[in-house]
Amino acid sequence: MKRNTIAVFALTTIITLISCNIHEHKQIKLSKPNKEKLLTDGEWISNIDSMSGISIRSNKIAFFKNMKFSGEDVCDYELIDSVYKSPESEKIVGEYILLVKNLKDTSYYQITNRSKNSLTLKINNQKETFNLKPKK
Repeated sequence: MKRNTIAVFALTTIITLISCNIHEHKQIKLSKPNKEKLLTDGEWISNIDSMSGISIRSNKIAFFKNMKFSGEDVCDYELIDSVYKSPESEKIVGEYILLVKNLKDTSYYQITNRSKNSLTLKINNQKETFNLKPKK
């Protein structure tokens, strides 16, 4: 009798676990292109060092120091969303700038805040804000 009770309990537990897993929807994390493909063209000046910043033209980006950069500093970029997706929903959980110099050299910077005239990036675990310099 005791053996039958244990067998019934074990079988019930297995059936319950299987039925729970059938209804459980897996959530996957993926990256996809951002709807706003590019940032505003111009010079974005750092709030930490006014001689440093980012220069953006079309889909090209260059980080500069002392108001200078070389051709080697210029690379392609793309805005990427980090997304959690399940069968019922899709939630954007982060936004990134993907920098591509060549196939072997890519970098990501997390965008923590973005507006038309301001951009805050997480660089080496430090947040740095860049403000768009008005065109003269």
